[in-house]
This record gives sequence, C-alpha cells and structure tokens, in this order.
Amino acid sequence: MNRNRKGRPGLALNNRRRGLSPVVGLIALALLGFITAACAADPTATPIPTPPPATATPATAPPKAEPPLTTHLYALESEHVRLEGFTWSGGAIESIGEDLLVVMPKGRFALVAKDGTVEYPAGRVPMNYAGLESIPVSERVDFEPAAFRVADILLQETAGGYTLFVTHHYFTGECIRFRLSSTTIRREAGGITVAPDWRTVFDAEPCLPLLGFGGAQAGGKMLTDGADHLLVTIGNHATDAWPARPTFDADRHLGKLLRIATATGEVEAVAMGLRNSQGLARDGAGNLWATDRGPEGGDELNLLAPGGNYGWPLVSYGIESGGKVPPIIEDAAVGQHAGYRRPVFSWVPGPAVSAIAVNDGRQFPLWKDDLLVASLGAKSLYRVRRHGTAVQYVEQIELGYRVRDLTFMPDGRIALLRNAVGVQFLSRSEQYCTEAARARRDVYAVNCAALAPAPAVSRADAGPAVPSFIRDLSRYTTSGAQLFDQHCSSCHHQDAAEHDDGPHLVGLLERPAGQVAGYRFSPALAASGVVWTPYTLTRFLTDPAQVVPGTTMAAPDLRGVEAGAIANYLSSLSYLERLVKDREPIIRDDDFDVYLQDNTLTYVKAPCAPAYLETRFFLRVYPVAVADLPDDRRPAGFDNRDFEFGDRGGIFDGKCMATVALPEYAIDRVETSQYVPVDGDYNNLWEGEIPGEAGK
Repeated sequence: MNRNRKGRPGLALNNRRRGLSPVVGLIALALLGFITAACAADPTATPIPTPPPATATPATAPPKAEPPLTTHLYALESEHVRLEGFTWSGGAIESIGEDLLVVMPKGRFALVAKDGTVEYPAGRVPMNYAGLESIPVSERVDFEPAAFRVADILLQETAGGYTLFVTHHYFTGECIRFRLSSTTIRREAGGITVAPDWRTVFDAEPCLPLLGFGGAQAGGKMLTDGADHLLVTIGNHATDAWPARPTFDADRHLGKLLRIATATGEVEAVAMGLRNSQGLARDGAGNLWATDRGPEGGDELNLLAPGGNYGWPLVSYGIESGGKVPPIIEDAAVGQHAGYRRPVFSWVPGPAVSAIAVNDGRQFPLWKDDLLVASLGAKSLYRVRRHGTAVQYVEQIELGYRVRDLTFMPDGRIALLRNAVGVQFLSRSEQYCTEAARARRDVYAVNCAALAPAPAVSRADAGPAVPSFIRDLSRYTTSGAQLFDQHCSSCHHQDAAEHDDGPHLVGLLERPAGQVAGYRFSPALAASGVVWTPYTLTRFLTDPAQVVPGTTMAAPDLRGVEAGAIANYLSSLSYLERLVKDREPIIRDDDFDVYLQDNTLTYVKAPCAPAYLETRFFLRVYPVAVADLPDDRRPAGFDNRDFEFGDRGGIFDGKCMATVALPEYAIDRVETSQYVPVDGDYNNLWEGEIPGEAGK
C-alpha cells in the first residue's frame, strides 16, 4: 500500500491528463464556492432461460428521518431508505402486503419492510444486459446504457402468492425488444422468493436498433383490466422522425395504450398518439388518467378514451428540445393541439412528469380523490384537485429529488421511488393526532394510531458522523444558501472568529444548543438539551417555541420546505468543515479533491459547478478477487482479478460536493474520471491503490 505525504493510507496517483498540481487553498476555495454557489417477436407465452438464483443479500439498516414538508393542507413527515447498487435511471415499486417491492433499473430486486429494513431477494429480471455489454463500445457509440431499463411492475395476488408482471427492455443479440414478462413470487417468513421460470407474455413491434435507441421514452406503465387483461402504455422510443410514424401505424405498438391478454399475449390498441406515458391510473369512476411527457414543455395530463388519438408527433403544446418546433410538425397552428384530443391539463414548461396515483384518503382525507403526479425535472409532486374530470388547481410540492414512481401503502403512506437513490415514505405529521386537532376537526383524526410520534432528540440521538442527507445529493440545491442569505445572514456569521446579534454557525451540526464560547444564550436555549441536526434545525426554524419552550427567538417567516433547505445547507457546511479538518484527501487536483470516509467517496469541487452544467464523475472499481462479488454481480466464466465493476458516480449540478458509496467488498484499485458535457471529453483520470479500510 502506498502512503501520502502525511503518512496516511492513500492512492498511488497517476494523473493521465497532466502532472499533479496541489493547490494550497483548495479547501478554502471549496468552502467559499459552496457558500457562494449553493447561498429522462412472438406474442405467445414462451419460457426465458435465466441463470440460477443467487443468495439473497442480508437486510440493511432502518430508514432515516428527513425534515418535514409543508403543503397547502398538510404537514408531512418523511423517511428515506437508500438502496445498494441503485445507480441507474428507471425501475418501479409496488406494495406487497405491508412491505414495498422494488425492481431496480437493471432488474435487481429489493424488499423494503414496513420498519424500513431492506433485503435483496435472489434473481433478476431477464434482460440480457450482459449480452449488450459484450458489444464493443465502438459499435454502440450512440447508445445510452441508462435508457435500457425496467419500466414498471404490477402484482396480482394468487392463492399461493403473487404473479409479477414486468415491462422492460430485452437485448436479442441484434436489436432491443420492449417486453412484458411474468413470473411468480412466494411470501415466506422473513422475505420473498422470486421464481426463476420467467415467461414472455408480449413483445412490442418493432424490434429497435441500438443506433439511436430511445429507451428513455419507453412508457411501460400497467393497470389490470379485469382478471385476464392488462392495460399497458408503450412509449414511442424517440421514433418521431421515422417516416412510418409508428404512433399512428396500426401494425406497430409504439406510442399507444394497449390491452393485452395475460394468458395468450393477444393485443388490441385502445388509444394512440402518445409520446412517453410514464403514469397510468384509474379513479373511482373508472376514468383512465395518464401522464405523457412532452419534449421541451408540453407535459400532459390526459384522460384516455377508447379510440382516442392524442396527436403525437403531429401536435403538442411543447416544442422540440433546443427551441425548434415539434418534429414532423405539419399544422401551421403550432401550440394549439388542434385536430386531436387535447389534454385535460398541460405543464409549460414541462417538469418531466412520470408516475401518477389517485389518493384514496386513508392517511390524507383532505386530499381524497386528488391525483398525485410525480416529476423528475422539477423534483416535486403535483397534487391535482379535480371535480370529476375537470382540473380545479394544481399544487406543486417541492421535494428536492427526482421521483420515478409512486404508490400508496396499505396504511396510506405515500411511497416514492427516488431516481437512482432509493425510496421515500411520506406520512402525515403527528401534529394532526393531538387532542386539539381531534377536537377542532374530526377529519384530522383518521389513522392517527398508525402514526408514531417523533422521538425526543438528545445528544445520544444526534445521528451518525456522516448525516444521511449528505448521501442524498438531490437535496443539494442553491435554495438553502439563498434563503440563509435572505433570512439569517444579518444576525449569524459563517466565520468562527466573531458573533453578531446571533452566534456564529460554524460547526453547527451535532452541536448542543446554547453552548458556543463567547456568546450569551437565553436560559431556555442553554438548558434545552437540544442537539442541532437537520431535523431539529428545521423544526426550530419553523416554530422555535415548539423545540425550545421559552426561547426569545421569534419565528421566522418560513415554510417547512424553506426551513428544511436552510437546515440542510448549514448541516452540509458543518459536514464539509469536519471532513476537511479530519481527513487528508486521497486524490488532489486543481478541479476537485476526493475524500474517503465511512466507505463513501466525497468529491469536493472548487469552484462549484454552475447550476446549468450537469458535470458528472464516474468510477471504475476493481475487486481484489471476483470470488468476493455477490453471485448476481459475478460475470459467468470469470475467476480472475481483472474484472472491472463499472459504477456510475454522482452529479455536480450547481453543487460543490457529490458522493458515491463504494461496494461492500475488498477493492484492489479504483479509477475515477470527470465528464464535462460542454467540451464532450473525459478528463481528470487517475488510478492507484485504494486504502485498505475501504470496500470491506
């Protein structure tokens, strides 16, 4: 093992772009930058061969509480469960009893129990991704691997367990099919078993070429339609410029809502002219609601009707990405959506809508029958208030992360699939279960017994050294710094050398309230016993007296989501200060430093990436021995130590920091690179030995 200049374990570096240029002030620049920038065949049933199932992965830790959210009618509590190895776009969720079944983008399974612990059942959706990876990169230069994915899952309960349906891509060896497959799931003590005997129910026509593969526009959402049929949306897979216009072609399945017989695969087209319907739901009156993701603007909420033609790609309220008119547009009245069925509601600009669900009122009775629409681009939920089929208003609930899928749990909680991260559970705040709330309005008392009160925060409960939100990069936005500057900076400094009307906030995370040298606190705050965490900071900024009775601090004019953004911003600065103080970077360069802590690589960038530039970094990890890999990650026929485990890294998007967790096995070597789309090239590539405490 190599050692760095201070004698600590570190990488033996080989910067392939240029010689190392250590910058004495990099950490200061990172902190300054952070404060400044942060203040998308045969239809009959046939068996599919699959490899033998692997051993299930042990359960993981329980979920982490996150700051509450404030909406127009409710305050929401939030819990986040991170999933291992979830680094791609796509995937889907559905409740299975009181638990949550997750199928990740490349077909791996996870079962999230009601208490938040996670197990990874053996088996995988048959997609032949290994065959796709075996093709030389030069022959798939225009192919985006993240677009090859699982689109949706659906469970039907049977006498012996469940039938699982999955819509997904499948590589035939020459082209890519959009496929509906099925298998069975058995519930057993402590988990589930996924049967390995998958069958093909339906293959969409045509089989798609790798060149220009538009799998990000897959659609693929499912609903049951009686005991023996499914309704399935098929996206147009970016075939807008095809002369055949498959969204209108009766012999092609792309861009349509299909009704498929689950026993025979027989299919009929119900509606057409769709682009990328990633959401499908049925309300109590039997109406079919679908989201359809438009180009640049023009995301739609459609009411689907038999025989309906919704016009894509000939009409849209959106325009083509880059500011052009819609592709193949022939209607002179661009943006009027004339001649075809119009959406019930359209977003301009479009927030990249995804899944949709109808609220049944179990935990949110004031939202009964409202539609919840998830979004990727806006990192929000949209609550759609309707009367019948008419939309009355749309409320945006800012979450700060991209939402791929959503469903309701049996107890009424909202489960969200966070793109390439994990799952989030939203529930009603415990404030609606107080005696006063029940006396004031009975509707607040529904399901109160199911809501556990928030635990008291003590110093012992302050949380781990690395807070969970640091691993959740999607909450890293500039809003926290901007709100801090607007509401807090006149009284609080970021400089430990001085106080103002309020105490300085350096090292705030895990600091006991009322215990900073050189500042005189109120007796109530000094004796409170509160420790500052993202959760307690959010509650204090929303209502100081609720956290510290008798405090002299007036309540700021902040909504819960704004208070949460400030709390995350301050806590992230505290984490960065501690990281820089306690650790030597294992990689140092002009563009960013890389730190290793708790099996996680943290990239500190100086200056911060501009908000408009989606700068990414990537990892390539080499295990000490392929035998150490889990069975479902081990390539067949390989037993040497040269196998490369590719792992997508994080994204700097208006941020100074990004993180990625290392796999849980011994690592021999790691390479990391930065990709900047502006110049279209990779740079900053290093390799060397990683410290021995990592990856174990």
